[in-house]
Amino acid sequence: MVQKMRFWGTSAGEGTPTPFCECPICEYARKVGGRENRLRSSFRIDEFTAIDLGADFNAAAQKLNESLFSIENILYTHTHDDHFNYLLFWTRFVARKKLAKPLNVYLVDSAFDVIDDFYMKSKLTAGRESYSRPEDLNFVRLEFGKEYEIGNLRVTPLRGDHGTAYEKNAANFLIKLPNGKLMYYGLDSGYYLDETFDALAGSKLDLLISECTMPILTDDGKNSRGHLNLHTALRVFERLFGQGTIDENTQVWLTHIAPIGSTHAELCEYIGKLELPYKLDVGYDGLSLEADFGW
Repeated sequence: MVQKMRFWGTSAGEGTPTPFCECPICEYARKVGGRENRLRSSFRIDEFTAIDLGADFNAAAQKLNESLFSIENILYTHTHDDHFNYLLFWTRFVARKKLAKPLNVYLVDSAFDVIDDFYMKSKLTAGRESYSRPEDLNFVRLEFGKEYEIGNLRVTPLRGDHGTAYEKNAANFLIKLPNGKLMYYGLDSGYYLDETFDALAGSKLDLLISECTMPILTDDGKNSRGHLNLHTALRVFERLFGQGTIDENTQVWLTHIAPIGSTHAELCEYIGKLELPYKLDVGYDGLSLEADFGW
């Protein structure tokens, strides 16, 4: 059975434990396992739509004992390898049971150009055309600030403060769910751009999934760029609360967490002691918001 609104991975790019690392956090994860172990970030909204099926899609599917057979749409925040993995398309193509329609792959702004220019047209990637045919894959370019109907969702990409060698901004997604609830998927970004705060000012979120790449428990008072540390994330939430985008009923989940600063248990303990006007918790691999929280 597919678990809706499920974290398929909650790590930053290196995974936890990181294979080449023997720091105390990675060693603790190896010893304890469970929620301390994180695959690279990915999120499944429902049977048909997922966000960032990236580097660990195969491992996550096996770990969670779920199939991706019903997936029709994938939203990609950007083309960094921990979020986007072209092997997924080949894996789907060689499956023994074929699907009758193509997989819709949504890329925002210049992320589409990266795929179109490099993966689809470059002589360096010759051979991929055998499993990138229109009947297999449908690449769709989205624009920041525009609303789209994708499956049974209403999706608006907004700019994150995070770039690649090819893209100036990663995409974050404002999503209206079929039940009328509103969620925001905020990976990868540092302190939000003013235009993003402004775009969210007219919305009231029921769910905010936010990155917290660096869960460092001490605060240097500075706002991190490119990725959020814990205290920059708290300042983002404070501003969103002040402008009415989140309130006491909003559930905020942290994800995209690197083995930096604190273990999962330490981060949960720290957050549990905070007095906040919204609900904040720490995501972990396999957590289903449908099964555990009625979504």
